[in-house]
Amino acid sequence: MCRRWLGALLAIGLTAAACTPLPTPTDAAGGACAPDLPSRTSPTDYPVAILHAAGDDLPPVVGEIEWLGGDEPVETTAPRAINLERFTVLQLREASELSLRMTDGLSISEWRVDALPNNSFRAGDTETGTGWSSGSDVTDLVCVPIEDGEWVVRAELTFADDGGRGTYYWRLNVEESPSG
Repeated sequence: MCRRWLGALLAIGLTAAACTPLPTPTDAAGGACAPDLPSRTSPTDYPVAILHAAGDDLPPVVGEIEWLGGDEPVETTAPRAINLERFTVLQLREASELSLRMTDGLSISEWRVDALPNNSFRAGDTETGTGWSSGSDVTDLVCVPIEDGEWVVRAELTFADDGGRGTYYWRLNVEESPSG
């Protein structure tokens, strides 16, 4: 008798599972180049660039800043060689792009984004890289296509409204991007 009950319960469970629709992916807002990313405020007396990829924001390692848009001009450089600075590494899988935006509602008027091979960068080569994106239109968000590999991303940005310029760095490990 127990076997019949067990068999009946198993049959009901399989039937219910077969009738339950499988979850389907949704197109959630907030992709790397979505125009509705939340704004960010800088913890410093100058704005910083924020890299956004795969749903995560990554603050930069700051290279050089010349900020003219505040009450007082600010100039700063990294306290030691940039390749010796401590980096947080963002792991990306199956991502095809990232975006850059500034804190404090600042727009970007020009940009150049290069990808430097991580091993070369860590050994001291801070110049040799591949150009991933450049432009000179005033924008709040710069979309950048990415490629597989271990990279240091360097963004040289000019701020809108004669606000100055800045150089920022991030480390990424990209695996299996659609563009390869």
